[in-house]
Amino acid sequence: MDATLLDVSIAHKIIHWHECGGHGRCTTCRVRILDGASHLSEPTRREAELAKARGWNPTIRLACQTSASGDVTLERIVLSEATASQLRAETIGREAGSERQLAILVCDMRDFTALADSNSAFDVVHILNRFFEALGDPILLNGGIISHYAGDQICGLFGLDDTNPTRICSGAIRSAFGMVEAIEGLNEELARAFGIRLRIGIGVHFGNAILGEVGHPTLRRLTIIGDDVNTASRIESMTKELGATILISRAVAERMAAGSLSVAETKFARLRGRRNDVELLAVDGFTDPSPFTLAQRSVGRLLNAPSAFATQFYANLFAMRPELEKLFVNGTGAQGAMLSHMLRSVVSSLEKRKHVPIGLQTLGRKHVGYGVELDHYGTFKAAMLKTISDVIGPGPTGDIEESWSQTLDVILALMKEGAGTELRRN
Repeated sequence: MDATLLDVSIAHKIIHWHECGGHGRCTTCRVRILDGASHLSEPTRREAELAKARGWNPTIRLACQTSASGDVTLERIVLSEATASQLRAETIGREAGSERQLAILVCDMRDFTALADSNSAFDVVHILNRFFEALGDPILLNGGIISHYAGDQICGLFGLDDTNPTRICSGAIRSAFGMVEAIEGLNEELARAFGIRLRIGIGVHFGNAILGEVGHPTLRRLTIIGDDVNTASRIESMTKELGATILISRAVAERMAAGSLSVAETKFARLRGRRNDVELLAVDGFTDPSPFTLAQRSVGRLLNAPSAFATQFYANLFAMRPELEKLFVNGTGAQGAMLSHMLRSVVSSLEKRKHVPIGLQTLGRKHVGYGVELDHYGTFKAAMLKTISDVIGPGPTGDIEESWSQTLDVILALMKEGAGTELRRN
């Protein structure tokens, strides 16, 4: 096959999602053809299967599976994590309703009434938007979707594209830990701007939920219904009463490996509407966290200002090896945006998505064409660690830096593997 539409985007340093590495295993690279459809290749078998399953009209094509023989006008469809969240929701199908086993996460801002009373309406809206942005990212980056907002509350669903209870519950718990990290970073910003600090409570439950698009025909939204949905909300409401930040149900804990969670306290409590006490566990971490954990928990804080992060990184990179600046003939603006996007997505996905290694190997092969050599990777790591220290610091014991070091080793090893394959082929 000739160069695909995705290849063209990458060659011109256009940010174009392709979570599976451009192998037709996801739909994040899809585009809408506005003009020039006659110049496109016929759909591959894989693309045709996806199009039929998702009910796409003929103007929607997979960029990684489509090449062009002439001028084509198109638009990317997936432009953000939020759009990717909508794609995950597609996996529920088009039926009127379906019952699924899901992990349901409910996060609520504490003392919102006092916050609203002491700030202007415009400031309250700004604070809420920053709150939902910061705390929504961990949901999206851990395989969940944002189900809905209700005032100062955000609800995440995990399991729309998975049937493994352990992976589903692990994603929800990782998201909860990521939210705690995110609120710490957001509070630094809000303290400077408004003199306030936010506190949250998070409840996580695993059970059955009915899903479907509900509402007036002109405005239907994905909705979840069921007793287990109410249970998740009521678990969250107990966090304040029990003095915990994260509470999970026994149903969640049972889906995790025995002893894998650090449990600060276990309590039996009577949830509203329940006749019997239920067991709730206050958790604050993993007992044996992977080497990626601190990197995953801090990636949101690191990339809170992507442009500033990229600027600092390239300044460090060029200070270490000035000759590398010549590789960026068009400047570092577009490349920096791609770097920030890639880093956020890959770091958060290392333990969850089987296609991540394929995508990193593909990225390594493509970087050979940009003039990147194998001995450049060591400098990249050194510059990245310097930037991480500049932006968020090494932490009290250097644990964050060590986690990032091991995370970067895995990422760069896979990219070098792909680069080595490409060099041998040439």
